[in-house]
Amino acid sequence: MLLSAQVTDAQEADSSSTQTGRGGQVILTNSGFGLGGFLSRALTPEWSVRLDAGIGAVKDEREVAFFDRFGRRDVPNKANYLVELPLLMGLERQVFASRIEANFRPFLALSVGPTLGWIYPYFDDENDNGRLDDNEPTHDVLSGLSGGSLRTAITISGSFGARFGSIHQPGHGLRFGYRITRYNRDIALLEPQIKTPERTFVTLVVTVYFGTLHN
Repeated sequence: MLLSAQVTDAQEADSSSTQTGRGGQVILTNSGFGLGGFLSRALTPEWSVRLDAGIGAVKDEREVAFFDRFGRRDVPNKANYLVELPLLMGLERQVFASRIEANFRPFLALSVGPTLGWIYPYFDDENDNGRLDDNEPTHDVLSGLSGGSLRTAITISGSFGARFGSIHQPGHGLRFGYRITRYNRDIALLEPQIKTPERTFVTLVVTVYFGTLHN
């Protein structure tokens, strides 16, 4: 029985070192929800390389939306919308592998990569004073998209989390971390007199992911 258990453990370790994975992600940040996907490849039983892509909105923490009785939405002092698409590549390191059950595998992760941002106006600034004045039309999340412009950035993400279930079953897990994004130009999410435009955005990130693993 002991020999059989040792052989099984060795087979699982060898199998895990050659596994690849892919799946989807639900992402929660300070700005709300996002969606994404991932690809992963095990390098050794402890190390794996991972590619993550996603899409989500970026909002200032002071943004508050109000609705009138007709359902019209108003966000005081808002200047622009920002949607970003990060593409991150990084490494994961499984920790405590010899002390914890095989169906619960905690890890640490560090990723870096480019981010594309699409910034577009919340309102038509017809007099170019940087403020929303009476009778200036506002846009919802979709209607102003065509009037936007592209921005580029570099993103760094650090996190810890855990994968659940056997290495031979569909993969799912949870990650907690922080993400820092530095854009090439200043971005004004709020009207300039309320908050100075900035290039660096930091957010807490909680990721729930699910997918498949195979050799």
